[in-house]
Amino acid sequence: MPAPKGNKYSEKWTEEKARELAEKALKAVNDDCYFVSAIAEECGEYRELFTYLLKKFNEDDEVFHTLKRMYNKAESIIWKKAADGTIDKTVAIFALKSLHGLMETSKQQIDHTTDGNSINPIEWVK
Repeated sequence: MPAPKGNKYSEKWTEEKARELAEKALKAVNDDCYFVSAIAEECGEYRELFTYLLKKFNEDDEVFHTLKRMYNKAESIIWKKAADGTIDKTVAIFALKSLHGLMETSKQQIDHTTDGNSINPIEWVK
């Protein structure tokens, strides 16, 4: 459902507020809080907000670089924990792919029109 006309909710994010959140997010990252959703929860926000702020304030070095450092810090903790066996490597791979937008899609296609039966073009001509 789209936002109502005249919605100004997203405009509440000023550079100052974005800088404060970015700093808070960077400080939230530690050995017990390194998944983006956990960092967002620690900040009382949602994880997609970080992406939104990166795009909205990509010209503001302080916001952009602080959020990028937050992502880097989280990523380095995931790498270290995966390497030393603290977290399952499958979970680490999933988390790192998620951080970089590399989620895999299913390679299997399902044809809903033929119920999985093969399509024979010759039958179309009959």
